[in-house]
Amino acid sequence: MGTYQVLDRSMFGLALFCSMTALSGQVLAQENPPMSEEVFWGEVPMVMSATRMSQSVNKTPVAVTVIDRRMIDASGAREIAELFRLVPGFIVGYNDGHTPSVSYHMSVDRYARQMQVLIDGRSVYTTVYGGIPWATLPITIDDIDRVEVVRGPNSASYGANSFLGVINIITRNPVLEEASSVKVNVGDGGVREVFLRHIGGGDKFDYRVTAGFVEDDGFAERYDSKSTQMLSVRGDYGLTATDTLSFEAGVGTGPREVTNKTSLLPQREKIVLNHQQQIKWERRASVDESLSVQLYHIFQRNAETFTTSAIPLGIQIAGFDLVVDPIDVDFSRYTHRYELGFQHNLSLTDQLRTAWGGGFRSDEVWGAENLMADEEISNYLRYGFMNLEWNPANAWILNAGAMLEDYSTTGTSVSPRLGVNYQVSAVHSMRLTVSKAVRTPSMFEYAALYSYGGSTSLYSGSTRVADGPVDVYEEGWRGDQNTDVEKITSYELGYHGMPVRGMVELDAKIYYDELTEVIDLQDFAQPLDNFDQETSVYVNNDWTTIRGTELEAKLIFADDSALYLGYAYTEVYDKLRSKEIKKAPQNSFSLLYSMTFDQRVNAGIGFYFIDRIQGWDSSRPEFVRDQVRRLDLKLAKGVDLYGYEAELALAVRNILGEYEEMEILRPQEDFSYSNEVGSSAYLSLNVFLN
Repeated sequence: MGTYQVLDRSMFGLALFCSMTALSGQVLAQENPPMSEEVFWGEVPMVMSATRMSQSVNKTPVAVTVIDRRMIDASGAREIAELFRLVPGFIVGYNDGHTPSVSYHMSVDRYARQMQVLIDGRSVYTTVYGGIPWATLPITIDDIDRVEVVRGPNSASYGANSFLGVINIITRNPVLEEASSVKVNVGDGGVREVFLRHIGGGDKFDYRVTAGFVEDDGFAERYDSKSTQMLSVRGDYGLTATDTLSFEAGVGTGPREVTNKTSLLPQREKIVLNHQQQIKWERRASVDESLSVQLYHIFQRNAETFTTSAIPLGIQIAGFDLVVDPIDVDFSRYTHRYELGFQHNLSLTDQLRTAWGGGFRSDEVWGAENLMADEEISNYLRYGFMNLEWNPANAWILNAGAMLEDYSTTGTSVSPRLGVNYQVSAVHSMRLTVSKAVRTPSMFEYAALYSYGGSTSLYSGSTRVADGPVDVYEEGWRGDQNTDVEKITSYELGYHGMPVRGMVELDAKIYYDELTEVIDLQDFAQPLDNFDQETSVYVNNDWTTIRGTELEAKLIFADDSALYLGYAYTEVYDKLRSKEIKKAPQNSFSLLYSMTFDQRVNAGIGFYFIDRIQGWDSSRPEFVRDQVRRLDLKLAKGVDLYGYEAELALAVRNILGEYEEMEILRPQEDFSYSNEVGSSAYLSLNVFLN
């Protein structure tokens, strides 16, 4: 399908959406009972993640989805990654039971390297492979106040790797929490979870301590169970009337079962560890000015060392069996990240304000012999940014910004953005934005020396007779230190409306993204450095365009029920190969309906549809996953339990039946498995202690 056809379809969809929203506002206003004054004058949602300045969502230069506490509770999600099924254009997949992946627009592999994720302002993007270690983040889903999802490139605010979008997870402020709690989840698939959240403090100091234990069996046909123990602390201390000192620390660790994917590697276990510390000083001199300084450290480690067994190859030479000898393999790795940064927010005039700052970051990565040749590699970053919001007239807003970054590995890059917002009326606005962003190669893409293999022997029965005539290798991947940053240029035309303030919120966008210098594996027929077999090398050799439409609606009804809708139409085109590729579902849809009844009863219904999509790491058409239709239900009731308030909840997931998850990685006859998602349920009891 040509560009103009796609844009025509997008423009038609956008126009239809805007027309329907105006009608829906009139209908809701007429059919529902009169709203309270508080609801009627409800504010447009405020976000910080688009420009690092507090802005209403109708004034941001890019589409922003807010997942609030009510949506989190109604969804019935156990894991943080599951929440992003609610966001238009987002794809949630699982490599195995402990490796979720969250991507935007398209899904190439389990690492989802083109998304930035922040927790209270610190990046948790891993520097070894790229992507996010969702299963070991040292927070629980109950620690989250809201999630702001920037749906579009945002390197102008948060730098490289904010390539397709940014997820900003904002945790609850302890001063606003009312009660400590104990929560237990038990359900199908070996789900066993216990969480203890303690809230405390005094006049100037407030804190939260969360401890948790999470365990499940993973997918039914996989060797992929996980067990995680986590502990996190957040404290906020009021130094003066204007100065605040806050700190956060957390650790998550536990064993993971690993399924073999090749003939040489056995099923095995690895131990993961993730700990983080952060301290932040902030001064709010006035409503027009604030200054903050933040220092954080993140350590991530995977300990994965094992020995393979002797493997018969089913080949005979001179009457003897050819057998692969046992191989000692070490895939362990760790990374240290330190970052010091500052930010200054200032209103220069009544019409002009800015957020500017800079900082320094150090990443140190080590990979074992079979991963990165037992070497430690460093990458240093110096950066500076500035975002401006100018309101020259009541109806017009100009957002301009840029990030300047200097990496020791890839050099200097600039990521600018320019957006114009026009207030059509008090409740309707339009935006037009062009932005550029980059993604730096992960340390694995930059410096990998990844292979495993060994010698062979000839056997007569169980007796070794002689050395085999050949060596056997499985896979050979190499990084390239000449690999450059990936680049994207994005164009967005959007609409935001609140035709019935406090009850109806709508957002729509059409976009066109051009990705160049995309990093991909290229196979070489001849051996390269440090390898004795054919090698695949990470190089900048791809050029892709993504275009489509996204629609989002939130409706709050007079009976306090709420409906959240999201839709995305997406096309991904490989310009080098001149063909459309199925790295994204052409159509995807999400619906979440939240209901509140008398007698302290509430319920949530979630429905999700995802079109056909290509399996990870596969370009063959037979590895395309069929359409997915998923229905989740949650029912919760407040109860009194021995003098304590409590909530008892039942969540039933995937009621419509089985579907295949995203991992369809090079299926082999001898090692076939599937990530088949069946129906399941879990029971939750949450007791509030004070």
